[in-house]
Amino acid sequence: MSRNRITAGIKSVVCQETELRGEISIGSVIAENGPIYIGKNNIIEENVIIFNKNSTPLVIGDDNEFEVGCYVEGSRIGNNNIVEARGKILGSTAVGNYCVIGSGCSTENNETIADLTVIYGSQSKRRIQNEPLATQATLHARHLDYLREVLPKYNHLKKLESS
Repeated sequence: MSRNRITAGIKSVVCQETELRGEISIGSVIAENGPIYIGKNNIIEENVIIFNKNSTPLVIGDDNEFEVGCYVEGSRIGNNNIVEARGKILGSTAVGNYCVIGSGCSTENNETIADLTVIYGSQSKRRIQNEPLATQATLHARHLDYLREVLPKYNHLKKLESS
């Protein structure tokens, strides 16, 4: 039986109900064929599935939030993104920076999502948001800090080694 190799970036939070298998650098992750590398300061809430079916690494940047029950495949996820509850990133999709995948919304298989894209509504419509203001970036960082403080009070967290 092979052992899992799991490491976590600083300030990463992973709820205990997540399943971790394979060579993982933090996450609720199933690294079926290739490794998954997750950057620092990410929040991965309960029942999130991050799945790498490809032989190439799935690289996830910094300061992302993966809300309850979302499903993530893809080839690359940038920085400062939010995948809301039950949002889906499918196939080999590449997601830029400052994107939002709305609750229950989905990408197409194998598409490239440009920076600042918001996917919203029952038909997963797209729009490009304005450049993020300094106040928005500050608010996003404060929100991640708040979740890092609150999640341990209401969830059991996995203890992971820090890299």
